[in-house]
Amino acid sequence: MYWTIIILSILLGFAPFVLGFSGIGAALWNSLILGIALLVTGIVKWYKAAFVLGVWVFVAPFILGYSSNPGALWTSLVIGAVIAVWTGIKWFGAKTPQSAVAH
Repeated sequence: MYWTIIILSILLGFAPFVLGFSGIGAALWNSLILGIALLVTGIVKWYKAAFVLGVWVFVAPFILGYSSNPGALWTSLVIGAVIAVWTGIKWFGAKTPQSAVAH
């Protein structure tokens, strides 16, 4: 799973230049900073931090005001959702149910 985070973080970092939204400051810096942060979380396998960052990537276009640019919007929505869902499954799905105590 960490390879997925690493690959998606690299895609997020390059997306502004490839998809043409590098002229939108908030989208550019959010993609670059979060791309680097997610790369680190993927390398060191910090799934909880990656989950939080994935959620931020997903909501950032609406909070930072660049949701009117389709490239920036869809990049954030898709990459943020995939990272949040996958790391959320790893984080929340990793818990084992407690055994019932016999009386």
